[in-house]
Amino acid sequence: MANFSSYSAYVQQDDILFQTMTVRECLTFAARLKLQASEEDKIARVNHMLKTLKLVKCQNTRIGGPLVKGVSGGERKRTSIGVELITDPNLVFLDEPTTGLDSFTATSVMESLSDLAKKENRTVISTIHQPNTDIFDMFDRLVLLARGKIIYFNRADLAVDYFSNLGYTCPDTSNPCDYFMSMMSKESIELDYADENQIGEAGLDNAKIDEEYEKLIIFFVENYFKSELVCPAEEVHPDIQPLRDDDESIQVQTPWFYQYQLLATRNFLNVVRLPQTSYVKLTTTCVTATFVAFFFWQAGSSNFVNKPVPADETEGQYYTAIFQNIQGSLFFMTMNVTMNAI
Repeated sequence: MANFSSYSAYVQQDDILFQTMTVRECLTFAARLKLQASEEDKIARVNHMLKTLKLVKCQNTRIGGPLVKGVSGGERKRTSIGVELITDPNLVFLDEPTTGLDSFTATSVMESLSDLAKKENRTVISTIHQPNTDIFDMFDRLVLLARGKIIYFNRADLAVDYFSNLGYTCPDTSNPCDYFMSMMSKESIELDYADENQIGEAGLDNAKIDEEYEKLIIFFVENYFKSELVCPAEEVHPDIQPLRDDDESIQVQTPWFYQYQLLATRNFLNVVRLPQTSYVKLTTTCVTATFVAFFFWQAGSSNFVNKPVPADETEGQYYTAIFQNIQGSLFFMTMNVTMNAI
């Protein structure tokens, strides 16, 4: 297989995929658009990604959306990940890949990412929203941020004991991530303050709460940088090598006309497979054409041009009005065509 290695890839939180395309078609489109290789190597790369992300069973199923029934949420998310991994990046960034997924599906997605990191020796960096305990156990390293400041950055399995030594002990029956979120949250300060003073939310002293929260963050930051677990930002791994402009892993851009051909083909298939939108456009065009024909009927016909000029108008005023009507009809029709395209 050809060398497809690239530096990095970024997987967005929202899945930007055509709902009428199948899983295989999405990956094939990405391979043809991003890779500079033979067609056989591109297809081989697609087959490899289908097996790696466990998408073989649903490879011929459409992505789906509001108008088309398609794959599950986890399969859609893994397809989005596969579209970015098609170039075989060494570093993968993900923005909350489990958002909108149920616990089981989210765990399945994170297991796929864990396999990519451990079996294929990639670096996977992800922000994550409310991970369950199983997902937390997959983390190698954990970064906790509060107000843009690092309060912990080291091995994930050491985090619970670290904060226990600071007086913040996670209950045995609690999810460590949920406990860390409540520990760092300003809302927890508000609740504690309200309970201690036995007052409602209307009587909270916001200035006092902000002061206490700032003290809490400073406490965490200072203890982290004094601890043995601190990871200095300036520290460089001994195996790191500088990037070179002539590195073979830099992707060569595919020709412009080839990109245009791929995009045009994809758009044509989308129109054919989703005729509902074409029906709406056709109906709108017919209705608008009827109104245009009614309002501008014979606006510039010979019946008006050859008609004697009225006594209360000059010849210039009369013909100017006719030309303005024609100009108005052309402007209206042009705007209608443009808006329908948008």
